[in-house]
Amino acid sequence: MKLSRSALCALLCSAGFLQADIVTLKDGKKLEGNILSETPTAIRMKYHLTPKIWDEKDILRTEIAEGGILKQKPEEVELIDLKKLVPTPDLLTAEKYEQLIQDRLRPFINRYPGTKEAAEVEKMMAVAQEEKEKVVAGGVKLESRWLTPDEAKADSLNIKTYALRNAMMEKAEAKDYTGALKEFDKITEPRSYFVASTYYPKAVEDTLAILAKYDAQIEQMIKDQPTLQRLRDENMKKLIEPDLTRMKDAVSREAELWKTTYEQESKSSKWYTPYKYDLPSLKALSQNISTLKTHLKEIDLATITKVNAAISRLMKADLKAGKDAEELKKMGEAIMEGESAAANADNTSKQFYQNIFQTFRQRFVIFQQQLAAQAAQAQMPATAAVGGSTAVTGTAAPGEDAKMAAALAAAGGGSAPAAAVATAPVAGAAPAQGAPVAMPGTVAPAPALGTMPAAPAAGYPVQPGQPGAAVPAAGYPQQQQPPAAYAQPQQPAAYAQPQPAPVAPIPAAPVEEEGGMSTTNMILIGVGVVVLVLLLTMLGGGSKKKK
Repeated sequence: MKLSRSALCALLCSAGFLQADIVTLKDGKKLEGNILSETPTAIRMKYHLTPKIWDEKDILRTEIAEGGILKQKPEEVELIDLKKLVPTPDLLTAEKYEQLIQDRLRPFINRYPGTKEAAEVEKMMAVAQEEKEKVVAGGVKLESRWLTPDEAKADSLNIKTYALRNAMMEKAEAKDYTGALKEFDKITEPRSYFVASTYYPKAVEDTLAILAKYDAQIEQMIKDQPTLQRLRDENMKKLIEPDLTRMKDAVSREAELWKTTYEQESKSSKWYTPYKYDLPSLKALSQNISTLKTHLKEIDLATITKVNAAISRLMKADLKAGKDAEELKKMGEAIMEGESAAANADNTSKQFYQNIFQTFRQRFVIFQQQLAAQAAQAQMPATAAVGGSTAVTGTAAPGEDAKMAAALAAAGGGSAPAAAVATAPVAGAAPAQGAPVAMPGTVAPAPALGTMPAAPAAGYPVQPGQPGAAVPAAGYPQQQQPPAAYAQPQQPAAYAQPQPAPVAPIPAAPVEEEGGMSTTNMILIGVGVVVLVLLLTMLGGGSKKKK
């Protein structure tokens, strides 16, 4: 693979300074750069005044600490930069890994073969190759921890939210506050359910810090606008043709370009690029910042954190709950813990969380039935067991899963679901109350792993700037009313839990009595005897006629 243009430019720009020297002064200050010349009394050095600005000066040897001159080889200098790439960042794609290997690591090994630095980079390349293979197989690196493909699938909600939060923070560090707030809007988009992630409360805290910086910037621009406008107008009055016309054209083009950008951005978001000469748009942006800041401060982050942590555990247990009774138990516990914590949330958030927990209640019942069916199938070749325990042999105590189902049903204000048939929710949709059940005697399959309701719960607000939100036809964006998701209305007297969907019981199979035959078997034997007598009679009658 050829070096990319950016990598090639970086190598060419640094080619003249591959030899890097470090000079330590007696006051402890270190200068990094290149020693250009030396005399018995001083050295002349070109060094970094800042990471991007170079300076050159003579340094007296009396100012240098003893042993304070360190000269580095080119490979040592380059290795310092390469080590900054390891460990690799989270969520790196296979393409990025390949780019790291081919554009950075392999060229270094080819330039300095046989050196100890090359041997160290070879180890780095082996690690990068191994991690790339994990990514190709479906693994994900999240907060320096590797998730298997199945774990990544179960934790997809957190992974996607983490990626959006990272993108938000990167733009904030680059002082692109408009872009950062657009990323936050993606997190709060209701249909994405990212607000149910464990990273949502952290994103709220980060956004409050971003808003504080953005607010200070916009307020300063508002204060400076009259002065800037006055200075520009005064300068234009001093100009004569043709400079005056050129200046007016330049001002007009700049304003038109911003207006076009503004109109495009305001169609999808309330965040747009500020323009230092347009005072109305600056004031509108300031109001948007103030409104969102107020809303976020009203969020009960402690409650949201507890509920979202329960949802995260719930989705991870969901991965194996249909095959492992212990994971099913964890799933049920997470549902009850999450619903209990959600009782302290505001009314709108309760509706949102109820929709999520209702879906997973359905899944819990379905997984419970799957385990019961697997246990029954495993026992079929052996003598039929007396009783009706649904516990999986060796994985849970008899009746333990039934107790969990009863507890979940009690929490929802209904009766315990029969350990038999449940309606399988449509993948990606919330289960409807009173939905038709499957045919008796069958176990409905569980919906796809990680299923979330397809539509937001009733009453969950559409975020400003997202599909479904009102957009002004012209002019500056209208000020958004505080979204209900951020409001903290009065708490209701009790938390209305969702009712579990009705299920149809499986007809109980007749149980054989000890030491005797069941009624069904006796009837079958009687019918067989009657049929045999009739056949013998018919055969006998036919023989007499032939004689």
